[in-house]
Amino acid sequence: MAVNLQRWRQRNGLTQVNAAALLGVSQPYLSLLEKGARPLTATVRSRMKAVRQAVRPDPDDGFRRQLSALGYPEFAHVTPARPQSSPDSLLLSVLAGSNVSARVVEALPWLVRRYADQLDLDWLVRQAKLQNLQNRLGFVLQTAGVETPKLMAAVSELERARLLQEATLCWDLMPAATREWMRANRTPSAEHWNVLTRLN
Repeated sequence: MAVNLQRWRQRNGLTQVNAAALLGVSQPYLSLLEKGARPLTATVRSRMKAVRQAVRPDPDDGFRRQLSALGYPEFAHVTPARPQSSPDSLLLSVLAGSNVSARVVEALPWLVRRYADQLDLDWLVRQAKLQNLQNRLGFVLQTAGVETPKLMAAVSELERARLLQEATLCWDLMPAATREWMRANRTPSAEHWNVLTRLN
């Protein structure tokens, strides 16, 4: 178990000092535990489990870092991702997410406006259709308000493939009461694309 404890600490990105503080033991005692010189108690095991759940990385952190790298002003304070991802792959990744934070989703129209000339729209539309994301993508492209011929052609193609099934905009765990409220208060564009969101 000594090696497992050390692996657990390193996997969670913790120094011995930080891990010891989180586990409620001294750093020298943690070192002894890692070397196998002391037995791992049930208390320390349960604390390890609690810490693992507490320090689990935020899945949206990667999206925030990528948006920061692309220049999104709201995430200017976030350390940018390296290497910088392409705007179209980031857009598709966020749209494919089942439960993405609202602040990340709010960045999508900006992403389309800022990088409209660089988006590989043929690829985006094709991938959206393959993943049944055409309603989400159509809504975001329309919400961005960019009316270049290529973008309008992409929206038209997505329109022809529009799904009748209602979906959320990257919030699949939306509570039933919130769904009802969203359904009654969404924009005409969101209603047209069968998307439950307040993004406008």
